[in-house]
This record gives sequence, structure tokens and C-alpha cells, in this order.
Amino acid sequence: MNTAQLLVTLLGCGLVTYLTRMPALVFSGRLKIPDKVRRFMTYIGPSILTALIAPSVFITDTGLNVNPLTNLYILPAAVTIAVSFIWKKPFPAILAGILAAFLLSLVI
Repeated sequence: MNTAQLLVTLLGCGLVTYLTRMPALVFSGRLKIPDKVRRFMTYIGPSILTALIAPSVFITDTGLNVNPLTNLYILPAAVTIAVSFIWKKPFPAILAGILAAFLLSLVI
């Protein structure tokens, strides 16, 4: 891909992104979003994050591995989830997961 093709591709991607998001910004002040839809939308972010992270935790080189004795990602993930539920803040949860992974690496 030469420079002109790359530039056209980047501008096209930017234009498509702009055109798909602009109507929501223009009409957001005029439309009243129902409470049911608003409550539903609060679950979109966590569900997408779960869909991205779960395969990294449970799928290893040998396939699906849900055994916490052989899969070293399950315990730090569980600690991260627990701290996230308790504190309701992402930063302590991330730190707890990193600390759990570090301590597990010292033990094993």
C-alpha cells in the first residue's frame, strides 16, 4: 500500500466514523431516551469488556482451560472481579489483579 492509498484509507475511516456518530450527537439533546433503554445501555460497556477479556483468561494454547490449578490467569481474574465488586472502582481492581498475578508468579 503506497502513501496515497494509506491516506485515502485513513480519511475514509475517519469519515465513516464521523458520519456514524454525528447523528447521535446532533439529536441527543432533542430526544428523550426511555429509562428502560438507559438502564440497558449501562450494561453495554461491562458486557463488551467481559467478551474481550474472558477468552484471554479461559482459552490457552491447549484450548479451553477452566482448571485454576493449571490455568494461572483464573485466580488473578477472580481477585480483580472481587475487588471490582467490592470497591466499584477500576483502579484498585486493576492493582489487585496485578498484585495477585505477581504473588502467584512468586509461588509457582
